[in-house]
Amino acid sequence: MNAAWFGLIGVVVGGLISTVWGWLSVIRQELADALVGARLVDDDLARLEMGSDGGEAGHQPLPTAQTWAENRVALAKVLGFRQWNTVSAVYRRSDPSSAHTWSGRDQELSAAREALAPLAAGKRHVLGQRWHNMFGPHTDD
Repeated sequence: MNAAWFGLIGVVVGGLISTVWGWLSVIRQELADALVGARLVDDDLARLEMGSDGGEAGHQPLPTAQTWAENRVALAKVLGFRQWNTVSAVYRRSDPSSAHTWSGRDQELSAAREALAPLAAGKRHVLGQRWHNMFGPHTDD
């Protein structure tokens, strides 16, 4: 009878280890995808900052919609609420009709790059943030 209990405990512990390992593998892949996405989006934002010469608003470069479309899902999985809103705000204002009314462009670009900086720097810099995003309190402020 004791052998049966040990066998059952072994199966439960093995299943638990397998589940945790699979979960960590998924998180690692999400972080890797988000790291690549953050670097590509940050590069796009850097291009915008360099093109922002204080000239006429209609002649300033716009964010690359394709870069955002290809990487926003990966970033949404990893970025915190405030970080996401800061970065996505730049792309929400990216249609040509709103380029003339985009005030505070330089501040938004700078804030978006700052929000992406920990993730673009590497995965180890964002692990604490990812943990907080998954299990910490969620606030909308």
